[in-house]
Amino acid sequence: MMTENEYEKIEQKLNGFLGIEAGELRDEIVEKAVCLNKDYSKMVVLRLYSNGSYDVGIGQQGSHDGLSSEERLWVEFSLIEPWDLPEYETVVENEDGDGYIDEDNGDEYKDDDELLDSVKTSVASGFYNDFEYEWKKFLREFNDWLEGLEI
Repeated sequence: MMTENEYEKIEQKLNGFLGIEAGELRDEIVEKAVCLNKDYSKMVVLRLYSNGSYDVGIGQQGSHDGLSSEERLWVEFSLIEPWDLPEYETVVENEDGDGYIDEDNGDEYKDDDELLDSVKTSVASGFYNDFEYEWKKFLREFNDWLEGLEI
């Protein structure tokens, strides 16, 4: 098991390779991943290219771009609905159908965007274990891929 310090060192390598902060990349992935109704046949795909560029998009299960692992690193992240997070399990549409309410604590979200923004903030802040697991898995894969490029 890697320590937090080891993950931070990999994030520094990532920063140097891509020229952006790891937190910015996390935010881009979270922005694509959080949705109201996830399609289980889709996922967020992060592709890092050996020239230091990258893209983040939505991919379909089984799709690939035909490039080799030497040319790019392909990493998948799960889509995230608000109800996947324990703190949003009790959020339901309000009776008027024009917003959401948390049945446990009474928090209200005036529309889809407000609810999704709140969820994105929670995920980006590290409050969703499944995303944290996928992020750390990505960091390990990136580290291995980068070491392979440097050989």
